Amino acid sequence: MNNQELYKKHFVEKSFERKELFSAIRTKYGCTNVLYPGSFIHITPSFYFPKVFYVDTDSQAKRFFKDIGDVKNIIESNKIYHEESNLIFYGQSYLKPLSILEESIDLLISQYAGFVSLHCKKYLKKGGILLVNSSHGDAATARLDSEYKFIAVVEKQGENYRIIEKDLDSYFIPKKPIKVTRNYLEKIQRGIGYTKPAESYIFEKRI
Repeated sequence: MNNQELYKKHFVEKSFERKELFSAIRTKYGCTNVLYPGSFIHITPSFYFPKVFYVDTDSQAKRFFKDIGDVKNIIESNKIYHEESNLIFYGQSYLKPLSILEESIDLLISQYAGFVSLHCKKYLKKGGILLVNSSHGDAATARLDSEYKFIAVVEKQGENYRIIEKDLDSYFIPKKPIKVTRNYLEKIQRGIGYTKPAESYIFEKRI
């Protein structure tokens, strides 16, 4: 199976590209320099952002990104910007140091990959955006982190994604009467059930 077929199998056929999500983030925040730890072969962000660093230990991802030229061909036929796409893949754990300048990233993507917000925030510049879902408890981890400011949520309606900036106090309220701490989240390694969940949560790095 070639790279085009592999991407189609995992994301196009499953309707999981989330193009509209990244389009909405680009339109709202104008990000250009992106870090995506735990990306697998989800190269959709490169359709919208000119420079993306992908990080994953998965063997299939390593094979996929081995031929960067082939991957770029997929991106070039889908991208919405005029400049040439720039992507770099790290076949390693994001827990290990990456050869990326600290405070140089506009957008940090955390989707189904553990505590990305905690371990990779050093690469995110002040005023940079964290896009995170509740998988593995990372959204809750960011909510507890004083270095992040909770600024919006992403709601999905059909194929459309909306960024909502109002009534934020109604989010992050647990269904059960539990005290949410970092130790608790590290122990359970999963998301928390909220009375009002969102598809994803958006934070700004403030320091």
